Amino acid sequence: MQLNRYAKIVSPTSHKEFDRRHGAVQAKMKEKGIEGILLYGSYIRQCGAIRYFVDFPTGGTNGLYAIMPDEGGLALFGHGHVNSTTIPKELAYRVDVNFGYPYAGIAGFTLPHIFDEVVKYVKKRNMKRIGLYRTGMLPYDFVRTIADNIPGVELVQVDDMLDEIMAVKSEEELEICRYVCKVHDQIYAALPVLVRPGKREKDLTNEIQKIATDLDCEGLNIMIGAGNPMAHHQHYFFQNKVIQENDYIDLLVEVSVAGGYYGELSRMWSLSEPDEEMIELNKHSMEVQDILAAAARPGVPAAKLMEILHDYQKEHGYKLEDRFFGHSQGLDLTQRPLYAYDENMLLQENMFISIHPAMENSHMWAFNTDNYIITKEGAVRVNQTPRGIFRV
Repeated sequence: MQLNRYAKIVSPTSHKEFDRRHGAVQAKMKEKGIEGILLYGSYIRQCGAIRYFVDFPTGGTNGLYAIMPDEGGLALFGHGHVNSTTIPKELAYRVDVNFGYPYAGIAGFTLPHIFDEVVKYVKKRNMKRIGLYRTGMLPYDFVRTIADNIPGVELVQVDDMLDEIMAVKSEEELEICRYVCKVHDQIYAALPVLVRPGKREKDLTNEIQKIATDLDCEGLNIMIGAGNPMAHHQHYFFQNKVIQENDYIDLLVEVSVAGGYYGELSRMWSLSEPDEEMIELNKHSMEVQDILAAAARPGVPAAKLMEILHDYQKEHGYKLEDRFFGHSQGLDLTQRPLYAYDENMLLQENMFISIHPAMENSHMWAFNTDNYIITKEGAVRVNQTPRGIFRV
């Protein structure tokens, strides 16, 4: 993997990789008779819908609208100067339309400048069967513009189609994912000299973010919770507690490297000798990680892993997990497949996944997070950070 930290654009993703992605998706579109797919991005932690196809982070003030055609390059519509481009020309590889105009999502009267161009593009391409990707994130006005202005259009849901392509990583992507894990390990290696009583949780977060940005990380999500044995990691807004002697800390690092690929890593910390029961909880958290990793083989339903976790928690008397205890990763912090009973995807070789089960009883909590790559024999842990409770 080549990464020039002093290039104008720091990114490891090659044009060859973008060629592969466009080709794979457009081949599937033709197979399904889909002439275009509506895409949208506005949040850097979930920007893969567009960044999968063009190396631009859609996490600014205003969202970016896109249409993937079944032939040719991407069409982009977003904020910019009057009749300018919406992303820099040097990033617009495999982009046929790069339309910019001053607009603001909070000011609906500016949107026709964008959507008039969308309608012109769809009519010019004579698109009649259009896919909707990630309908939970597609803006209402984007979809309504197509429905109201393209006579006879058929709108179809394409989440499964795209998600199955995105979830299986190419050799180039796997190399990037291994680098993601290396960066997380490097960040975590610095933490023993930073974790100290007397700091607010967010003071520690700020120090970790500085390390991450020095390593050219783009997206930052440092979650910390300090306190009694039930301390859970929490978002920055809530990180106002001063870390005390004898506290336990749940410390989760979730960052994306240059190029936008995410991973995550967490361990439990103790600012004194940990309680034997906490050691046991943490041991079980790691043990079930190993069980789940061994079960994560190609062809296994992702939902099966939730069943395996719940069986383990019932056997050991723990609270049953009631959130996603893991998921695929990539250009989104959270990608499918999710480990949930209503997930319909199967696990496949070369998926890059996280496994982070929590062990919780009435008065203690233990949580560990690692990144894995699925092989024919199961998921292999990529992180090298030592396991177990970190003691300060």
